[in-house]
Amino acid sequence: MKIDTDTYYKQTEQRANLRSKLYGTIETDICIIGGGLAGINTLVELSEKNFSAVLLEEQRLGSGASGRNGGFLSAGYSVPINRLERRLGRKYAQDLYRLSAEGIEIVRRRCENSPQTEIDTEPGIVRMSWGKKKNNLTAQIDYMNSIYGTQLSYWSKSKVAEHYSSQKYSDAIFNPDAYQLHSLNYIHKCAGDAESLGAKIFEETTAINITRRKNSYIVCTNHGHVRANTVVICTSACQNYLNTKLYNAILPIGTYVLLTEPLFDRLTEAIRSPYAVSDNRRIENYYRPLRSTQILWGGGMSTRLKPNNLKQKMLKDLLKVYPQLSGISGQLAWSGTMGYARHSMPQIGRLKDNIWYLQGFGGHGLNTTAIAGNLIARAIVDDDDTYELFSPFRLNFVAKPLGLLGAELIYLSWKTKDLLDEYIG
Repeated sequence: MKIDTDTYYKQTEQRANLRSKLYGTIETDICIIGGGLAGINTLVELSEKNFSAVLLEEQRLGSGASGRNGGFLSAGYSVPINRLERRLGRKYAQDLYRLSAEGIEIVRRRCENSPQTEIDTEPGIVRMSWGKKKNNLTAQIDYMNSIYGTQLSYWSKSKVAEHYSSQKYSDAIFNPDAYQLHSLNYIHKCAGDAESLGAKIFEETTAINITRRKNSYIVCTNHGHVRANTVVICTSACQNYLNTKLYNAILPIGTYVLLTEPLFDRLTEAIRSPYAVSDNRRIENYYRPLRSTQILWGGGMSTRLKPNNLKQKMLKDLLKVYPQLSGISGQLAWSGTMGYARHSMPQIGRLKDNIWYLQGFGGHGLNTTAIAGNLIARAIVDDDDTYELFSPFRLNFVAKPLGLLGAELIYLSWKTKDLLDEYIG
């Protein structure tokens, strides 16, 4: 299968040579299917617990959205924490938020002494208020700091203007406990760590089906078999019919990223800060300046996974925010296919005896995949039931292709509401 390699992450990745395909039969304690962030985090967690583990990846490690995203690492989920609080209660929401923050620390620990991941970049994410709509940011900050233990601070409109020259922004919330990450190199770092502990990784190896044999499972691949006591499925938005229930609980949703040409001194016409940026619209932009003076610019959501003229569309989007950069060119643009459940929360759990799943990390995957891998490893090895905090977020049927049409209509309505908020206030 042809793999799109034309991304910033692929051009700057640091990895071992392509690993071999699986031929013949291999035995292991645990077989993990899927070499994105969820699968790799699970692999390294189990390897650290001295379990033998094999990971199967259909293409190459990180070839999906895991290795081509915006690279934002922060606490929380795609669903705002206040919405989770209204649904589940404050104590439950606090427990979920604490887990999401633990995911950050797991990633930070694994990235220590690993400059290729870029996590040594100055920490911080600025979340901008967009347009004319009035937002009481100080109330939001006080609430998050007191209830969820964050360390958010307020940026006035004048402080925002010192660092970011855009007429679209007013004031902002600054999060000092958030980071930028080279997500593909993070995957490679974790893969190397797991292999040093004895794990085995096979690339270009497609898992076709799983069958039960006495007290173990047989995972049949395109060229071989894995016999394992336990199987963990981490395919998410991958169009793999390995398990119908999992496949029918996830919608593949596209998001898009642009890499500009190096801007050199022109970068400071717009951006004079090392921090990553997002905004508070329903469909936001998220971006960060790179050491190369390029901008990694993300945004948009759609069920169209490979839209036409993507580079031009993304550059036009950037210039709406920073028109003073008119004349710059885009170097690369690419899409990533995220996995979203109907409830937009991660789906973490067990299908049946010794078959586990992790999926649905779209929109907030770097921290949530790290804690998910940790929870599944604890469940398998220590019979820890903390993962059941995610039991309210079930494998709800998404009714493809009608579900995709419904998602597209929702995104169009969000876009319309964002425009109304901007121009009407």
